[in-house]
Amino acid sequence: MKRVAVIVVSWNHGRFLAECFRSVAEAGIAPGEATLMIVDNASPDGTGDLIARELLSSDGATTKEGFPCVFFKNADNLGFSGGNNQAIRKALEDGYDYVYLLNPDTEAAPGFLEEAVRVAEGDPEIGVVQSLLRLHPATDLVNSYGNEIHFLGFGYAGGESMPFHDPSVQEKLRVRDIAYASGAGMLVRAETLREIGLLDEELFAYHEDLEFSWRARLAGRRIVLAPKSVVFHKYEFSRSIKKYFWMERNRFIVMLRMYRLPTLALLLPAFLAMELGLWAFAFKGGWWREKLKACAYFLSPLNWMRLLEARRRAQALRTISDREATRLFTGRILFQQMRPSLLTRVANPVFAAYWALARLILRW
Repeated sequence: MKRVAVIVVSWNHGRFLAECFRSVAEAGIAPGEATLMIVDNASPDGTGDLIARELLSSDGATTKEGFPCVFFKNADNLGFSGGNNQAIRKALEDGYDYVYLLNPDTEAAPGFLEEAVRVAEGDPEIGVVQSLLRLHPATDLVNSYGNEIHFLGFGYAGGESMPFHDPSVQEKLRVRDIAYASGAGMLVRAETLREIGLLDEELFAYHEDLEFSWRARLAGRRIVLAPKSVVFHKYEFSRSIKKYFWMERNRFIVMLRMYRLPTLALLLPAFLAMELGLWAFAFKGGWWREKLKACAYFLSPLNWMRLLEARRRAQALRTISDREATRLFTGRILFQQMRPSLLTRVANPVFAAYWALARLILRW
């Protein structure tokens, strides 16, 4: 088996880490094949001290279960991207063949890493592999069998909360290309990281895995599901309205970076219509200030300079057309937190029809 760095980034996740580390140690990984790289992003709840005091050996070289590890205790919160990149750089310097990003609120099933690597090794064009994510403790439900990208930049977990044994779910459980891989449990080839770069630290939180997968896709890399690599996710959708700033700002950033200019023009009417609806939802939901803050980000010339430079780098990687890059995109938004509403009854069919028409026009 290739050498893999399993990376866990924590921020106030102390209550989950003992089971997460134990599951990795008990996953059947042979000695010398993997190292657990643990990053604490200056957790204010004392998670960093808990890791050092209770979950690692006295010299910090192994977990309590004897699994080899490296521990980074940060003085500042570097975000999901920054924390993972800190460990990824170490893994690349040390010559690891793969990195595996694992959420702290997970328990990995035996064989999860071996199976993910086996799938990746089956095709050198595969750059990213997502494990099958199942919910915990409701393990008979799916968390993600491959994440979905809406053509207006939204990302959500495919198959979320669907029964695992449902025939429509079982049909999806094969090695297949997916729109993007969830950062809760995904394997990345070191060669791909060297080719396209690491996670984008400008995004900080939300859309980092979506942007990375889209960037890998532009470079001609496949993003696939490994259905026999299983990770159980103790998923909690944050109720803090602060998330809406990151979700909206980062959605705009990713679209502006990744799409070709004619594609942006093609999608502009749908984008404006969606914006009208989102502003109404933002006022109704009380997060209009976060929405306004996300829009205000684009009033800064400095931010535009950074965005345009990031766009130049992303477009320089391009080996495929937008038509091919968006082949798996969808016109509908479907996830468990979305109750029946105007969006599901009216907007989803309308935007799905718009995307179907746009696909007929999109030839570049």
